[in-house]
Amino acid sequence: MNTNRLKSALGAAALLAPLTIGIAQAQVPPAIETQLLKIGKIVDPPCTAKLYRPLMPVNDVNSSVTPLYPGITVERDVSFGPNTKDVIDIFSADKGGSSRPVLMYIPGGAGNKIEQQDREANAFYDNIMRWATKNGMVGVNMQRHGGPNWDDGGKDVSLMIQWVEANISKYKGNPDRMFIWAQSAGNGPLGVYIGRPELWGPKGVGVKGAIFMSGQFNILPLQPAGIAAGPGGRGTVDILGAAGTTCGLPAGAAFSNAGAIAGPSRAEAAPAGRGGGGGAAGRGRGPRIDPATQLARSSLPELKKTPVKIFLASAELDPGVDGKMSAFNQTLHDELCKEGPAHCPAMLFEKGESHMSEVFSIGTPDTTVSGPILKWMKKIK
Repeated sequence: MNTNRLKSALGAAALLAPLTIGIAQAQVPPAIETQLLKIGKIVDPPCTAKLYRPLMPVNDVNSSVTPLYPGITVERDVSFGPNTKDVIDIFSADKGGSSRPVLMYIPGGAGNKIEQQDREANAFYDNIMRWATKNGMVGVNMQRHGGPNWDDGGKDVSLMIQWVEANISKYKGNPDRMFIWAQSAGNGPLGVYIGRPELWGPKGVGVKGAIFMSGQFNILPLQPAGIAAGPGGRGTVDILGAAGTTCGLPAGAAFSNAGAIAGPSRAEAAPAGRGGGGGAAGRGRGPRIDPATQLARSSLPELKKTPVKIFLASAELDPGVDGKMSAFNQTLHDELCKEGPAHCPAMLFEKGESHMSEVFSIGTPDTTVSGPILKWMKKIK
């Protein structure tokens, strides 16, 4: 090999080395992955939480110490709307400048911003807020609740975003640089909000980027294959009934209120991945909706032209996922990419993660989920 070719080869190797190291670090800890495989493709909050709880701070929402998380100011149950559950938790690091990016989080399940079926394994959802502050952001954790109308969840997201726009500067947040992240059932309300400009406030959509993780919403006329078996459109698949059994808890532990806390975030016995408005085709509870109405409620037309950058993520052990990106994410990605590079979503297939570990891993050494998402957020202008 001549000198120039040798230099070229060494240069290429140098460029590849950091990438290879990054990939090697971004993996589920082997001991945890073994247990996740044992749990399988179900939704098991309590047993999954037990796996990740040792990787988190000793104190959690059950602790009485002050400050709860040193270096972080936490304000609980700040009201943003007329409903008693229109509340948010706000996390802001004590040190650092003003005008920080803002991360708003919309939980799945019954919509609780703090939820625990097992008191000794609490992992909802302060971990995401701590992660946000660690990475220079202000964290806003939303208490989500359902409503009788198909777009009530989207309206509630709108109320929250408008409140945050008007008030987040008091917490050193930048209202002009905000992101929003939803998981499981939280995807329905977020999909409705992003897809319905009539729900936006006077300043517009209000967010630079939106992360849709392991969920789905109305994108008719697209109908991804296998949608009935995936999160948010689960058909007859029992994804919750065995929750708890793999770590010695009673079957159906996901529905338990044994570890519930008082206040607006009191855990409710509702299936994870349901509630909050906006199913796979806008069906949900109540009378059957005719096809024309379902189509009119689709978020797809607006997604094709929205300035909001989209990130789609699904877990390898998600119910309904079979060794590759979820059918919903892949279908939506491919359709939006037809509109050009500016509208083509980023995608993440979370190797080794499950429907619950993808949430609990955030803020721990398992950066399979948080690493790529943080890198993506930093690139958004």
